[in-house]
Amino acid sequence: GDRIATIVRSLLSFARIRKEEKCIMSIHEIFSDTMSLTSAQIRKDGIHLKVDIPSEPIKLPVHPQQIQQVFLNVISNARFALNQKYPGTHENKILEIKFDELTIDEQPYVRIVFLDNGSGISDNIIDKVVNPFFSTKPNRMGTGLGLSISHGIITEHGGKLLINSVKGEFTKVTINLPITGRA
Repeated sequence: GDRIATIVRSLLSFARIRKEEKCIMSIHEIFSDTMSLTSAQIRKDGIHLKVDIPSEPIKLPVHPQQIQQVFLNVISNARFALNQKYPGTHENKILEIKFDELTIDEQPYVRIVFLDNGSGISDNIIDKVVNPFFSTKPNRMGTGLGLSISHGIITEHGGKLLINSVKGEFTKVTINLPITGRA
């Protein structure tokens, strides 16, 4: 019953947010807000955070809360994988986050890459991780909706969410979002 309630709340929250208009917002500000929510837990977990973000703000047409939800989900998954592989502190317990600008089909995009060297994802299930209700986490640790909802959000924003992983070595989540302007 509790799991169903959590799933329904997640779906309703996602549905409500979609009705809002997109606004032009700095991806830096969204990322900064996300880090203010999660940086204490990252430090507590003993995770070394490496962030490479351009100094000049990159503005995009987004639903800021949705993009923040995606960032939080990807970071949460990375934390889980790193804590699985390295239960305590370890010099290789690293989460790298990098922002780049690039051109795809003559359109400007921002690419956000989250790279962790945690437990990774097996080849036989990597294609399933964005399916609704599919989870690699133990019972009661996840709903199996995080990556599915995140994939939907990024697609709705005209972008792509790509996952590359090797079991036991790393997971790399790449998000490409279209850019419309500069600060």
